[in-house]
Amino acid sequence: MTQQARRSTHRTLINTLLAVSFTLIASLGQAESAITPDDLPPWFKPELQVHLVAMALTSDQKAAFRDGLTACLAGLQGIVQKEIRRGGADIPKRIERATNRQYAKFDKRMKASLTKPQVVHWTQYLDGLKVVMAEQARSR
Repeated sequence: MTQQARRSTHRTLINTLLAVSFTLIASLGQAESAITPDDLPPWFKPELQVHLVAMALTSDQKAAFRDGLTACLAGLQGIVQKEIRRGGADIPKRIERATNRQYAKFDKRMKASLTKPQVVHWTQYLDGLKVVMAEQARSR
């Protein structure tokens, strides 16, 4: 499988998971006891959902969020592989820099479509996302 085909597959999978996640948010009030935190992807943990709900995204903003998150997660996944293949010195530092660039792209993309009140919750969501994704990477 080519790298482009893998990326396409990853994006499709992430988009599907995001669609399911937004459906879960909509149905939280109805089926709250049926959903456990372990059933959710890391970027949609309860501590992060609070900020997503508080942002009250419009349908256009949800589309921007899905696209941005998909691009960010796909980029994060490729960073480690790329840096290990490159080899050389200071791989952890290069991984950290590349990871920060991915988050910065996502942040810039989202802030362009958010209103000022939404940006506060967005910043909290992004900070929490960084923590959750770092914990998941360490657990591997």
